[in-house]
Amino acid sequence: MAMAARVTKLKAESKCSICLDYLRDPVTIDCGHNFCQLCIQQSWADLQELFPCPVCRHQCQDRHFRSNTQMGRMIEIAEILESAKSKKKRQEKRTLCEKHNQPLSVFCEEDLVLLCPLCTQPPNHQGHHVRPIEEAASHHRERLHSYIQPLKKQLADLQKLISTQSKKLLELREKVESQRQELSSEFEHLTQFLDREQQAALSRLAEEEKDNQQKLSANIAAFSNYIATLKSQLNKVAELSELSELELLSQIKLFYESENESSPSIFSIHLKRDGCSFPPQYSALQRIIKKFRVDVILDSETAHPNLIVSEDKKCVRFTKRKQKVPGFPKRFTVKPVVLGFPCFHSGRHFWEIEVGDKSEWAIGICKDSLSTKARRPSSAQQGCWRIELQDDGYHAPGAFPTPLLLEVKARTIGIFVDYELGEISFYNMAEKSHICTFSDTFAGALRPYFYVGPDSQPLRIYTGTAGE
Repeated sequence: MAMAARVTKLKAESKCSICLDYLRDPVTIDCGHNFCQLCIQQSWADLQELFPCPVCRHQCQDRHFRSNTQMGRMIEIAEILESAKSKKKRQEKRTLCEKHNQPLSVFCEEDLVLLCPLCTQPPNHQGHHVRPIEEAASHHRERLHSYIQPLKKQLADLQKLISTQSKKLLELREKVESQRQELSSEFEHLTQFLDREQQAALSRLAEEEKDNQQKLSANIAAFSNYIATLKSQLNKVAELSELSELELLSQIKLFYESENESSPSIFSIHLKRDGCSFPPQYSALQRIIKKFRVDVILDSETAHPNLIVSEDKKCVRFTKRKQKVPGFPKRFTVKPVVLGFPCFHSGRHFWEIEVGDKSEWAIGICKDSLSTKARRPSSAQQGCWRIELQDDGYHAPGAFPTPLLLEVKARTIGIFVDYELGEISFYNMAEKSHICTFSDTFAGALRPYFYVGPDSQPLRIYTGTAGE
C-alpha cells in the first residue's frame, strides 16, 4: 500500500497543471512550478508585460523558463510504473461474479456493468448489447481518448481567458485614473464658479446694505425734521393761547394752514433673496456644451405662413402679412410655430436660442408627429416639452421647479436633451443657471420646437461661442 501511494504521488507530480497530462519537454519557471514547454508558451502567447504562473499567479519576467531534463527522466519512470500497475490491475480485476461465482467476461453497454455468462441470460439483460471485456475496453478507451483534445482546448481557452482578465486589471486602473482626473477637473471648475458666484452675491449684498443705510439715514433725518416742526407748532400753540381774542382769531388761520404737514413714512428694510439654482449635473455643464452641441436649423416647410425664415435658417420672425407658401402636410396653420432639424432618435444634444427682448415666445422640443392644427398651447401630454414667456411671466407646464418668474430676464436659453434618461433641461445662459427640467419617457423622433409669438422681434438660433 505504501508503494502504491508513492507511485500515485509520483504520477501527480509528473502531470502538467495546464493540460493535466504527463509533462512533455518539461520546463521550470521562476516560481518553481513545472509545465509542458508548449503549454506554458500557449498560456503566455497573448501577454505583453506580465506573465503570471497558471498555478500560483506569481508574476514572471520576460517569459523566462528553463528546461528540466531530470524531470523528463522521472516522468519516463512514472509512465513505466503506471503501465505496470495498470497491467497488474487488469489482471486483478478479472474477479468473479458475486451472484454466480463465475469469471466476469463480458460488458453490458446499456447498463455499463461487467457480467459473467450467466448474467446475460434472461430476464435481467435480455436484448442488451453485450460484448467481450477486451472489445468493450478498447471501445471505451477510444471514446475517452476523444475527450482529451476538447478538454485540452477548453483548458487552454480558460487559461487565455484568465490572461485576458489579468490584462483588464491594468485597463481598469487606467480608466479609473482617467475618470478620477476628469472628476477632479470638473469639481475644480465648479469650485471656481462657486467662488465667483459667492463674491458676486456678497458684492450685491454689500451694495444693498449701502443703499439701505443711505435710505434709512435719510428717513431718520426726515423724522428729526418733523420733530422740530412739531416742537415749533407746540410753542406756537402756547403763544397763541396767551393772546387776546382778537389777536388769536386774526392769526389762527395761519396756524391751521401750517399744521397740514404730514409725518414721513416709515422706511422698511428689504433685502432681495439672492441665490443660485444648480441642476444636479451643473458640474458637467461646460462639458455638455462642448461635447453635445448640435447645429440646429429651422425647417421652413413646417413654418406657419405668417413666419419668415432667414436664408441661413437660423432666424425666424413674425409678420402680419401671410406668405404665399406651398401647403406641405407638416406646415403649421393655426399657431405661429416652426420646427427644427435635426430629428433626435437617441443620445444627448445641446443648443441655444436667443430670445432677446421678445414679450412672448415658447421654445423646447416636441414629437415629430405633433399636430399642426392644434388651437390650444401644446403640453407635454400632447408631445411638446417647452418653456414659454407670456405677459405674466415664465411657464413650463409639467417641469420642475416651476419657473414662475426669473429674477433676471433671460435673453439666451440653453436646451439640453438626454433621450435615454428622458430629460430636457433649460438654462439661463447669461448666468449659467438652471431654470427647470422635464422628466418623461421619449419614444420616436423628437424635433426642436419654436413658437414665435405675434410680435416683430425675431427668435435666433445661437451660433456664437460665448456659451462655451
